Amino acid sequence: MSQVPLHIAQEFKAPSVDEWRRLVDKDLKGKPFTVLQSSLEGGLTLQPLYTQADAAQPAPEAPGVAPYVRGTQPLGQSEGGWLVCQEYTEPDVAAAAEAIRVDLDKGALAVWLCLGEAQGIPVRSQGDLERLLAPVRLAEIPVHLEPEATPLVFAPQLLAVAEKVGVPRKALQGSLGIDPLGILARSGAPSSGVAATLAEAVPLVTSLRETAPNLRPLLVSTRAYADAGATSVHELAWAMATGVEYLRGLERAGVTPEVGARAIQFALSVGGQFFPEIAKLRAARLLWSKVVAASGGSPEAQAMVLHARTASATKTQRDPWVNILRATSESFAAVVAGADSVSTSPFDAALGTPDEMGRRLARNTQLILRDESSLNRVADPAGGSYYLEQLTSDIARAAWTELRRIEALGGMEKALAQGDVAQVLAQTRAARDKAVRSRKQPIVGVSEFPHLGEAPVQRPSRPAPTGAGLKPTRVAEAFESLRDASDRHLAAKGTRPFAFMASLGTVAEHTARSTWVVNALAAGGIEAREQHGFADVADAAQRFAESGASLAIISGPDALYPEWVPALTAALHAKGARTVVVAGRPGDQEAAFRAARVDQFIFAGADLFALLSSLHAQLGVA
Repeated sequence: MSQVPLHIAQEFKAPSVDEWRRLVDKDLKGKPFTVLQSSLEGGLTLQPLYTQADAAQPAPEAPGVAPYVRGTQPLGQSEGGWLVCQEYTEPDVAAAAEAIRVDLDKGALAVWLCLGEAQGIPVRSQGDLERLLAPVRLAEIPVHLEPEATPLVFAPQLLAVAEKVGVPRKALQGSLGIDPLGILARSGAPSSGVAATLAEAVPLVTSLRETAPNLRPLLVSTRAYADAGATSVHELAWAMATGVEYLRGLERAGVTPEVGARAIQFALSVGGQFFPEIAKLRAARLLWSKVVAASGGSPEAQAMVLHARTASATKTQRDPWVNILRATSESFAAVVAGADSVSTSPFDAALGTPDEMGRRLARNTQLILRDESSLNRVADPAGGSYYLEQLTSDIARAAWTELRRIEALGGMEKALAQGDVAQVLAQTRAARDKAVRSRKQPIVGVSEFPHLGEAPVQRPSRPAPTGAGLKPTRVAEAFESLRDASDRHLAAKGTRPFAFMASLGTVAEHTARSTWVVNALAAGGIEAREQHGFADVADAAQRFAESGASLAIISGPDALYPEWVPALTAALHAKGARTVVVAGRPGDQEAAFRAARVDQFIFAGADLFALLSSLHAQLGVA
């Protein structure tokens, strides 16, 4: 191959960071460089560019070496791959067993059983557990338990089932789900105190260390925190605080941190922010290694066993097909971060009990990532990225600060019991809700690009969680409540709430703004019936009168507003309009427009949810 001519190589030479910064400052034209930075939840800031100067110092150890930032295996997941682990919450033991049978036949490699009367599988006896596990080859398939109550009931039952079918304990893999703090967070009260539960679990911890080394008795699950809206930083910090409390409780009961650390399995959720979620899982291994090392544990004991599940809070009931894309991105992040096992939630899980198609799509999402995208052939794909290495460090430092705060309060149990965690979550949700309501944080299919005519996807519903625990929430709930109200209006009245929209000027002049307004109204279940090409104000007002609407929207180019808005608003009110809304920021014209009886303005950045709720009230939508 011939060499590139020197003058061409010089022409395409990449600029230095200083040269890049000078060019950026020139383009900013006096604006501060900080306008290019992005804020993340948890108080973190993303820079527009990361360079070698931002790389972690010293460089992270190789995969398989403590503190395990790059994974606990020397070759990452590139040998056997991560475990495709399906989660089950079916409200019927027989249905759950059939779902397990199908999934294992079609490629699942592990099962995660959510057990309980309220939101899980109602296993009431060892016989129920036998029937549930009948399709599972216990000598080959890891089984993970996650009870929503009574943390010590199911562990001995699983061991008894294995003994009954002739599977030696040494062959068992998975976790037994003893997680008293997780139960406290979800329900508000564990069956007994955390210390008492850990003390009671000690014989199981010590015996299984020798007889079933691949079966971890204790679980640190962040499901309750993630479902209630925790940031990545808080979820990670509270996971570490829980692990610290378990190590401390076991040590008081006579179990060394070396043994205690090897008895704990972690399960974290993966949300919608792709790169921060990768960094969170990498930071989890780093922090746990530091915690165990500080407790006197060996490098081998510092290795975290990490299960990742796609988040529930990010999923929607409206246009649930978009959940397939959300779950794919979240699963991808979990794999890139080096999770040992991953559960992908079915796209219809937010609607109730998923059907076979939902489980199949969820399962195949991971199979495609593994077998077609070959993600199992790369050890630590995130390693060496200046951005991800620095972000991992930033999240770890922020989570460590929060961990120290929780420790100063007396530990995770006290933080939960005193309401500190609930208070932090309330503040987080308030800030996130503000971003969602203004569409600064858009939700595709719900607040952005809603489809009013979508065919509903229906699944058997599950009862809402009860009790004094942390309340699960989804980011889409506010706008979905407006859509629900619109559906009820349609069922009762035969038509959706609607607005007459007068689009001023030519099609080219009003299309962009009017299209935006149509979508904004649809986010609240309000149908915009657009008309344009008006001869004059009287023509527009007459067409409004003929439409039968009580709500009028004026949309068009700003240049036409001073001439049209005052006169058209008066004419619309004269023809029976109860509310007149103008699209766009009013700017200097606000006083004049309000004097002309313009009631409200709709524009990007405003609290769209509040506006739509107000329009619902005026339209009689309940």
